[in-house]
Amino acid sequence: MKKVFGVIMVIVSLILTGGAYSQGFVETIEEGGFAAMYGNECVVTLQSGEEITGRFAGGVYVNNGLTRLKVKSESGENVKFTPEQVVSLKVKVSDLMKLSMISDAGSSIKEFANSDLNSIVERGWVIFETATTPGQKEAKRVLQLLNPGFDTKIKVFAEPGAKTGGLSIGGLQVTGGEDRVYLFVKGGAQAFKVKKGSYRDNFQELYSDCPQMLEYFQGEKIRWDDVALHVFTYDQLCK
Repeated sequence: MKKVFGVIMVIVSLILTGGAYSQGFVETIEEGGFAAMYGNECVVTLQSGEEITGRFAGGVYVNNGLTRLKVKSESGENVKFTPEQVVSLKVKVSDLMKLSMISDAGSSIKEFANSDLNSIVERGWVIFETATTPGQKEAKRVLQLLNPGFDTKIKVFAEPGAKTGGLSIGGLQVTGGEDRVYLFVKGGAQAFKVKKGSYRDNFQELYSDCPQMLEYFQGEKIRWDDVALHVFTYDQLCK
């Protein structure tokens, strides 16, 4: 009972402080948005543990992520990497990208303008990590991480092309739009799709190892709009 009460208190505090928005997923960068990252400072962490710093110089993008990426190193050399070599990629974002990465499906230009972009935790970089994608043909891809800062239990990755509506400028979503599908990774396993249409039906399976969440989130309390809050709560309270 104490654990359930703890979940409730976290949720209430998030709502009262506006934390539910600050702990939302970062906005998905679509294919065209990668051009906005060219020339930006970046850090590639390799499976060997080595870190390569330089400037993002492009990559090969397919429907479900990057299959190749290129970095111009500090020495001026263009270095290419495959997903099998990469643990993570961090790219410093521009002000336009920071604007696009605030996640709130009901946001407007006015709301964006009133936001303190510099105060967004973990939003100074767009972060990608390598994961194994679902499907008959499993493949490693470098995917955008949408929940940096609360990803110790579940990593949520973008499913490119699964957004609907809103206004996009150069591949960067700036108003509205909604992600209908995410890729979840639990415990380093293969990614699996979590879809808007079946989220409520799959909720118990997703969080089966956290009884306190299943006890509190039931019926109408399971909403797709709150998926980031669910992942955050799971990360903080379900040990």
